[in-house]
Amino acid sequence: MTIPDPSPMGLGFALCLPWLVGIAGAGLLFPTGRPGRKPIIVGVGYFLGIWLATLVLRLTDLLGLTVGFTVPALILLLTGVLFTVLTHKYASAHEGPAAGQENTSNLTKFLALLLVMMIGWRLFTDLGIVIEQPLFGWDAMMNWAPKAIVWFHQGQLTDFVDPSAWLLTGSEQGHYTLGNGPAATYPEMVPLIYLWHMLGAGTWDSPLLQLPWVLAAINLGLAVYGFLRMRHVPMLVSVLGCYVLLSLPYLNVHTAIGGYADLWLACAFGIGGITLHQLEVKPSRGMTLVVLFMALMCMQLKNPGIILGLILLLGITRIWIGLSWRSELLILLATASIIAIGFGLGLNINLAGVGPVHLSMKEFQLGLFGPYDFSFRVDATQPVIRSLFAMGNWHLLWYLAAIGIGWKLTGIARPQRPGTLALILISVSILYFIVFFLSSYYYHAVSFITLNRAILYVVPGLVFWIFTLWIPQDENIT
Repeated sequence: MTIPDPSPMGLGFALCLPWLVGIAGAGLLFPTGRPGRKPIIVGVGYFLGIWLATLVLRLTDLLGLTVGFTVPALILLLTGVLFTVLTHKYASAHEGPAAGQENTSNLTKFLALLLVMMIGWRLFTDLGIVIEQPLFGWDAMMNWAPKAIVWFHQGQLTDFVDPSAWLLTGSEQGHYTLGNGPAATYPEMVPLIYLWHMLGAGTWDSPLLQLPWVLAAINLGLAVYGFLRMRHVPMLVSVLGCYVLLSLPYLNVHTAIGGYADLWLACAFGIGGITLHQLEVKPSRGMTLVVLFMALMCMQLKNPGIILGLILLLGITRIWIGLSWRSELLILLATASIIAIGFGLGLNINLAGVGPVHLSMKEFQLGLFGPYDFSFRVDATQPVIRSLFAMGNWHLLWYLAAIGIGWKLTGIARPQRPGTLALILISVSILYFIVFFLSSYYYHAVSFITLNRAILYVVPGLVFWIFTLWIPQDENIT
């Protein structure tokens, strides 16, 4: 069978249409008159548009229509027109005070341009790898791309089941399966991202289908830069923060080996957490919606994204309720006590919508997650320390993080209500400690199978946190 070459016009349209629609939608969500608004709209708009494109594909299949490109593209185009009309109609109603212009010297501009050129070169080299390298094996080929390829040929979002179920009845009912059995139940957003661009390109086999991973990294950088500027971080320091993020070797790896879900999850979780921080500085209904979008996106990307999405929802709930720090501390202690009692007594129930929940001093299971055996795994200590501080995955990021944490601890004698972003980073760190040091999943740290991929999820938020630490205390939340 001859595989058709990708259509340059179709692929270009598939790449640009969601981006433009998302920009039009994001323009409604971020109040005008704030510094950094434009790069935020462009960056966040890309992820909003991609999410909408996957929703339109789901809607097309739900209506019983053939999953092609023309009808979803038309729906997406009309959505973009609606967003544009609403932006022009309501933008003045949300007009904020004009942002002051920052006085920058020629030297500052030159240094910022130099950093931008270095970022551009790094992304250009990633682009060269993407357009020359076929789909990289392992997760991309086991879990994500095969679903999109089947849907592309079938013209519908055919169900996938685990191998044992497929052997019983799957082949008769038109179901498909994958070599990695659990992948049948994985969230479907990444295959849908693939499918959207396959439909636009008119082919299922081309390295160009991995271009969205490069665009994801670019737009993550734009969003982080914009949010730093919105927090009144000087232009040069904001560009430096963007450079620190986009130059990280491990982030570059996941930019260059398109097909994995981890970069998308890092982008969604990072933008969601950073937006929560901005909400605490200056509330906005639009940015509240951004957090909700990012939480839903996390849940549709990977199974770990379900937990990360719930953490974002807890963060937005915290901001909505607005309890005092003492009240929050009492609730936290009460919750921890209840969980400890559950582990001590041995809780074993089945929750609707969650599945089996089993807590004991030797084993833990929460729905899809588990069962895991509990005991401290000292073997994981050296791999984690090596990964963070000795190997080349993260440059000097974790040394910067250690300095930042140490600096914050110097003010521990003057306790204040901690920011939601800081609490999110702490919560995920505790979660990682439980997973990689206490559970039977520790071998994923010892073998480096998922250790660095899990760390990647918190990196955008961590970089933002580090580069806002120096802001004067009366302007800062954390």
